[in-house]
Amino acid sequence: MPRFSLGTALVLLVLLSSTSGCMGLIAAREGVESLREPAFESLTNEKIEVSHQFTSPAELLSEFTNRSTFVVDEQTKEVRIYFRVSFTGSDFFSDNTTRYVRATLTDADGRIQWEQDVSEDAQPLEQRLEPNPEFSYGEWELEVRARGLGEDTLGTPFKDNFDIIVTITHGCMQYPLVDECY
Repeated sequence: MPRFSLGTALVLLVLLSSTSGCMGLIAAREGVESLREPAFESLTNEKIEVSHQFTSPAELLSEFTNRSTFVVDEQTKEVRIYFRVSFTGSDFFSDNTTRYVRATLTDADGRIQWEQDVSEDAQPLEQRLEPNPEFSYGEWELEVRARGLGEDTLGTPFKDNFDIIVTITHGCMQYPLVDECY
């Protein structure tokens, strides 16, 4: 019987000594992990800007068009739209159908998320779109069509213009000492 106890003790001793290295590594790793700073949310902004200034009377005869696309995914936190239009003399010509800015933001499912159709000055307007409960993932499209007038040869320069800026905010978890964002 003493041999069986000695053999058992010897096997246990070998097992314990061979696993103590692994167990020691786990404890050491946990100790180092507790010293590392915690992960934090990192936000990045992607901007789509469509701006135009009309510089000649001939531009009234043709339409300015622009289509821009961007991707919305599970990391997209919000979409903000800044919109400003300036039509010279629009206070005097309130029913203006020849000068206009028409902008539409369509999501990946083809639904219109935002649109403006103006033919007079539009003071800076900012609108925020947030996931409710989530955005439609995929490629979104900003379409802009505009017509305006510009002139500076008559001594008093005037130039119709507009600015549309779409800011897409993406978030991810950033871990210290790691370049990639997850």
